[in-house]
Amino acid sequence: MDNIRRYKKGDLVFREGDPSKYIYVVQSGRLALCIDRGGKKFEIMQLGPSQIIGEQAMFSNGKQAYSVEALQESRLMEVPAEILKAQFEKAPPGIKLMVKSLVDETKSSRLALKQARLETEKSPCPQVSVPRIFSLLNLVARHTGKPNADKAGEIEVDWGVLKLYTARLFAESPQRMRSLLDLLYKLGRAQLVIEKNEEGQEELKKCVIHDIQFIEDFAEFYQYNLYKGGKAEIIYVDTLAFKVAKALVLMSLDLEPDFRGAVGIEYDHLLAELKSKFKLDLKSTHLDLLEKKGLLVKRVSKDQAVLLKFDKKEFERVSGFWSVIHEIDKWNEKGLVDLNESEEEGSAEATSQCPQCSGVIQEGHKFCSSCGFKLAA
Repeated sequence: MDNIRRYKKGDLVFREGDPSKYIYVVQSGRLALCIDRGGKKFEIMQLGPSQIIGEQAMFSNGKQAYSVEALQESRLMEVPAEILKAQFEKAPPGIKLMVKSLVDETKSSRLALKQARLETEKSPCPQVSVPRIFSLLNLVARHTGKPNADKAGEIEVDWGVLKLYTARLFAESPQRMRSLLDLLYKLGRAQLVIEKNEEGQEELKKCVIHDIQFIEDFAEFYQYNLYKGGKAEIIYVDTLAFKVAKALVLMSLDLEPDFRGAVGIEYDHLLAELKSKFKLDLKSTHLDLLEKKGLLVKRVSKDQAVLLKFDKKEFERVSGFWSVIHEIDKWNEKGLVDLNESEEEGSAEATSQCPQCSGVIQEGHKFCSSCGFKLAA
């Protein structure tokens, strides 16, 4: 069997997040090791003849940490990882130790290059800055702020103190922190106290954080998923999945969860309510999108009815985090936090996407026409 694969310029060998089934040896050509963050492609490094791609499959079943794209016509030898694993197991202990050490060193070097590349991003709030500024706000608020004795979790922070800590002690941009406060205000999670100075000009004096624990939880959630390795789908907001999750949260507000924390909504009633109140025509592909992001739903039969069950607390938690990430994405896209923006409207029916490749799918299709992904019934 011919195991030589040929790729033209622009072809993808594999995508970030794909299963690690093969190891590739570059025979000719040039390829780029890259990642996609927020719709932007970042090239980490280039690979040429005699270099190896996907070598981590020798030691783990994890997903691919990068995408590989051909920069010119390239020839790669494709070897199933299981074959190399079997040969590796028969090697002497010294050879095993040396190979494992080289593979780990390569992984560390690429991870350092990836981190350096992300830190040079010029967007208003790059990914590496997100957990940093949220953690900074949490720390300064808890140590210097004034808690509200009448409302648990609410803290008043002096803007002058916060700006001083931001710039001098943490070497962060005060403008970025100021924009973060605008973002929290836009989402209703903070109140900004504006007063006139001695010259009669209005300026920010204080900020009231309504739920400081949410700020800490979001920072922990984001940093964990950002640095755990590979691409964590849950911190990349799909607008359609976000709309569905938010609608399910609103519809379950008055429902009591069972002992597992799950709530159930009668499926036909759910479909009608989503269509009339949220302009969402719920399809199985929407549930696939949620599961791809880590939010699990289950259809169960009970008393001759079908219920859609999900973890209420988890949906509320992730939906809240997604609302913040969604606003950060718009901040990076526009260059500012738009406080005058109205909430987006629109139907989900015209934007059905494949959970695997995000390609457009048509009503009634059982498989994606782009990647062949099997759609739920």
